[in-house]
Amino acid sequence: MFFLRKRNKAKIIPRAEHCLSRRDIDPDALKVLYRLASLNYDAYLVGGSVRDLLLGRAPKDFDIGTDARPNEIRHNFKNCFLVGKRFRLAHIVFGKKVIETATFRKAPNPNAVQDEHGLYQSEDNTFGTPQEDALRRDFTVNGLFYDIKTFSIIDYVGGLKDLQDKCIRSIGDPCIRFREDPVRMMRAVRFAAKLGFDICPNDIKAMKKFAHELANASISRICEEIQRLFVHGATERSIRLAYEYGLLDNLLPSLAKWMHESKEREAKVWASLNALDTLAQTQEVSNAVAFAMLFQPFVAETAETIRAKNAGKRSNLNHLRRIAAERVLTPIVKYYRFPRALWMTAVDILELSDRFTNRPEATSSRDVRFINHGLFPEILQGAEAFKHLFPNLSWQIDAWKRLYRSAGPAARHEADGDFVPPVNPHSRKARRRRPRGRRKPRAGAPAKQTAEASAPTQG
Repeated sequence: MFFLRKRNKAKIIPRAEHCLSRRDIDPDALKVLYRLASLNYDAYLVGGSVRDLLLGRAPKDFDIGTDARPNEIRHNFKNCFLVGKRFRLAHIVFGKKVIETATFRKAPNPNAVQDEHGLYQSEDNTFGTPQEDALRRDFTVNGLFYDIKTFSIIDYVGGLKDLQDKCIRSIGDPCIRFREDPVRMMRAVRFAAKLGFDICPNDIKAMKKFAHELANASISRICEEIQRLFVHGATERSIRLAYEYGLLDNLLPSLAKWMHESKEREAKVWASLNALDTLAQTQEVSNAVAFAMLFQPFVAETAETIRAKNAGKRSNLNHLRRIAAERVLTPIVKYYRFPRALWMTAVDILELSDRFTNRPEATSSRDVRFINHGLFPEILQGAEAFKHLFPNLSWQIDAWKRLYRSAGPAARHEADGDFVPPVNPHSRKARRRRPRGRRKPRAGAPAKQTAEASAPTQG
């Protein structure tokens, strides 16, 4: 199944020859590794955390691979619970932090994954050895292990060389691996953008050939991976690679078709995403802002088209932008079932961002209500991205920030310790139904007496 090119034998790099230090590993992840090692289990730091540490980057999370079975892990960790149906994973909890610990597994039997979609992988739940676990991973740079017992790096798949060459390469034949799990194509694009690496030519050829296989993947996984394409500070390159390799035609077909019709439209999208990346250099950008910036040129042109059709009629440009945003985004949102708080916030950003070209007034009740709205921080962030895209407009971002600091939720919170800042009105928490009327007493609790019944009787 795999074409290994002399990768059968593990390459072991001793501690003296690599830069990965335990000082850079999360202390709670070290606790799990040491505990498993003390119980005579093999315990390795695996995946992206090893890759990032070798590149001098801060890992987002720390995953652990071990030969201990899930029930054995749960038995030895009181703060552990098991998740997953096809393959049980152990989540070891430290406060709000979760250290995911998985038993080594191997790639499924090729004959077991054949279905109406060809090689699409539906079973992946067989325990295996460390080498088999490395060979079933997606890319060579993600197949490196750190052994806590010897402090050495174990490389079964040639990942160290690809790290040095700055190359994203599939483990095995990419034509087979991408058909087994089409989401790997999106992950390849994301890693290339995030790390500044190039994708192996064979992988690019396979992506262009099998991009249509994305239709076989789970809609929920595609929805999640689309949001992950908004790479912090590298969204423009991520979306550009997805567009060049044909992935965007299958992920966001309406946007890709609109871009294919003109080079000028492509340039507008890249300029919009460049503005987003510029903003991301100074602050963490929300997915709603990224979503709005990706579709801004498409929505702006659609709004102008609607305006031209209604020539001679009185029309509010903000309202037209909202109509255009809903018209563009609704088919995509319905298909992928994006979270309401994401796409509705993006619509509000597209509609209201140009309000920040006007100077706010502290005496204006309309402006004060706006800065105290739950959406204001994200709309403000969207306006900052638009400021990089349209620097010729008279943006008043600093004036709005001053008003927000003086009369916004934070200022009110300082004056009243019981004040709770507003939440996003599109979020599930804000839309939760609240019970109306008087709450029923709990079982066994005495009912509250009315004022009339509790009044003393006149003798």
